[in-house]
Amino acid sequence: MKDIELNISDIHSLGRDQAFEILNQISRVEKKTFPANEAFSFCEELWRKKPNTKVLYATSAASDIRSPLVAYAVYVRQKGIALLHKICVAESYRQQGAGKQLMSYIKQRLQREGCQCIQLWVDKARIAARGLYIKFGFEEREEIANYYAPGRTGIKMILNIDNGCP
Repeated sequence: MKDIELNISDIHSLGRDQAFEILNQISRVEKKTFPANEAFSFCEELWRKKPNTKVLYATSAASDIRSPLVAYAVYVRQKGIALLHKICVAESYRQQGAGKQLMSYIKQRLQREGCQCIQLWVDKARIAARGLYIKFGFEEREEIANYYAPGRTGIKMILNIDNGCP
């Protein structure tokens, strides 16, 4: 199967109405993908200029401008460190290279911005996600039992971009 080609953008580059439409699409995918206690709130506040928070979204390059959401990511910058809170590919687009493209985009963007380190937490049971992060050079550094819920272990992963990780 050929990888899907993506257009990746930041919701802050959109006008209010377009941004809210994308946030609504993200919300629908989020609710289908994550348990209620882990679902992130994608509300109007994320569109307003929170200086350190970025919401990226990806649509198919082969479709028109109103194409459905393929993937999204949220990260927060704190000086030279980025905390990747979410990266998600809509179920119908999985195994088509969307996660790789979004991860590559994030890594390159953060490198250009002078970020030295990317950190994230992932559920130990999410094998595909962990595999993606490992392919991009992330290292598993710490495990915390019951991090997400009883019986669900969290793994802290770190990508050292410029020797800036603790």
